[in-house]
Amino acid sequence: MMSIYEAFRSLDAEALDANFSHTGDLLAFGTDWDEKFSGWKQYKDLHKTQFKALESFDFESRELEVHVNGETAWAADRPLWKVRTRSGESVKSDVRVTAVFRWDGPKKRWLVTQWHVSSGLKERLHEY
Repeated sequence: MMSIYEAFRSLDAEALDANFSHTGDLLAFGTDWDEKFSGWKQYKDLHKTQFKALESFDFESRELEVHVNGETAWAADRPLWKVRTRSGESVKSDVRVTAVFRWDGPKKRWLVTQWHVSSGLKERLHEY
């Protein structure tokens, strides 16, 4: 996860994409309603496109939790997300990130097969 966050900080789409599975079973959700991507073919140009519009993008990890079971791992975090566009807009918000990873033996690294970034509701709809 930290290499993913560093690639965002560096606005390095190539380094970021190296962390994702380049297969048809990749699933990814972004924060915009229409940002659902099924497979690498749909997802592959996303980071290049996004980074062209940005001046900076920072994830500040605050609650990273990672679990591993064999060749599968999953992670969750609630980082602070700070984004500044080239047009001068700034967004600073708490986000939730979840990811599922699969070990890629030939590449000797973990690759994201499922990625989800969302903004949770700040107010409860009901008590627990």
